[in-house]
Amino acid sequence: MKNLLPALSVIALAVLALPANAQQYKYQTPTAPGVATPDKVDTSIGTLNLRDGYPDAATVQKIYDNLDASRALQAYLLALPIVNQAGMRDALRKFGPDNQTDVIFENLTDARSVQLTPNDDTIYNWIWLDTHKGPLVVEAPPKVLGIIDDFWYHWAADVGLTGADKGQGGKYLVLPPGYSGEIPSGYFVVKPNTYGNWLIFRGYLVDGSTKPAVETIKKTLKIYQLSDAANPPPMKFTNASGAAANFVFPTDYSYWELLNEVIQEEPSTEAIRRRSAFLPPSASPRVSLSIQMRG
Repeated sequence: MKNLLPALSVIALAVLALPANAQQYKYQTPTAPGVATPDKVDTSIGTLNLRDGYPDAATVQKIYDNLDASRALQAYLLALPIVNQAGMRDALRKFGPDNQTDVIFENLTDARSVQLTPNDDTIYNWIWLDTHKGPLVVEAPPKVLGIIDDFWYHWAADVGLTGADKGQGGKYLVLPPGYSGEIPSGYFVVKPNTYGNWLIFRGYLVDGSTKPAVETIKKTLKIYQLSDAANPPPMKFTNASGAAANFVFPTDYSYWELLNEVIQEEPSTEAIRRRSAFLPPSASPRVSLSIQMRG
């Protein structure tokens, strides 16, 4: 039997090598138009070698490597918003803890800090909000213009002149995702889709001076847990003017490390909803997301 196998292999190869018209079969069906099984295909990733439509081992490896690279590129592009937010959050945390620290540019911005779209005549105030421990109260100062964005840079609320307080200042209650507890009256309620959120607002020059706006902001801005409303902790104001700081996303491998951080701490339903235009939030399944990079 062992001696017979090589002979059968040779015969099989000889039959495959016969011309197409060498033997006709009663039930032979011609190849359907548009369906091709070439032995070689030249592609953008190189030559793919096949036999009767089946790729050889080297071609299989090449195709999987291309899929890995394609998925990594897609993940990189789709994750730009949240990774930039995560990078900025890391920069803000160097000035002080979440919720309690206002990174304020008391003397305006300059080239020492790297930002996305800064203006050099604006008194910026940057605060990272984290609702993992429950609802947050933001007492907004008067005469400011701001916004609350979620981790995807998705709008959650306007604050100040275009917000519910109409520039008069007021209390905003920022809720965690899926919050079902009691909501007290007397607040402008904000319902972001993520736990981590970016609060940014502008103060304005008065006769070319930053002093009036800075003093008002420091006097009136308060952020605290709703549970601490009776005894809120003091705010920390850190002047970022002239400080060397990077508020944009990294371009080395730490990009993926930041992305993994956000995936682990934020609801996966939000990530799915952002990329599933035909699914409403209530229909988005809660699944575990992971990104695997092959070495």
